[in-house]
Amino acid sequence: MSDDRRDPDSLRARVDSLERVPALVRDRHLSVLASNALARSLSPGFAEGVNLARYAFIESADCAGASGWDAATSQIAAMLRESLDNHQGDGPFRRIVGELSATSAAFSEAWADEAPPARQGVATFLDTEVGDLTLLYREEWLDDSQAEALMLLFGVDSDNAEKLEALASIIDNGRSAGT
Repeated sequence: MSDDRRDPDSLRARVDSLERVPALVRDRHLSVLASNALARSLSPGFAEGVNLARYAFIESADCAGASGWDAATSQIAAMLRESLDNHQGDGPFRRIVGELSATSAAFSEAWADEAPPARQGVATFLDTEVGDLTLLYREEWLDDSQAEALMLLFGVDSDNAEKLEALASIIDNGRSAGT
């Protein structure tokens, strides 16, 4: 992959080209660098600039106990732990881990778990414009440095794939209407 991958406009163009597939790129600190409209319609946590770990453990702490939430937060902690294992600790890592450890018992518990992160799994998004959506996510590194990852989401079955397509159509119609 070329060196322009870290350019925000280039990343945004890549994920925006995937109009029918929720897509985002996150960095090694789990901050969203780019996301398309379909991903953002699933969760405010997928907005550009949002840190997925802070979003999961602090901003959405009231979701704890919801179906699949514990599995999702365990994966987020595992992704952050893996990233720290693969990269030298730096200021942003120390700030994120320190902040989460001080404010979230759920993070401290998930951080202590030694399970590796999964590159694919299932996540449920509640109360979208088409109802609840259960999606398969797949994540892959953009290059060997493991500094940035692309996450794509797909319907876990035909019903969820149809609902995801309906959501994409709603977004398309909003774009056409100029909203």
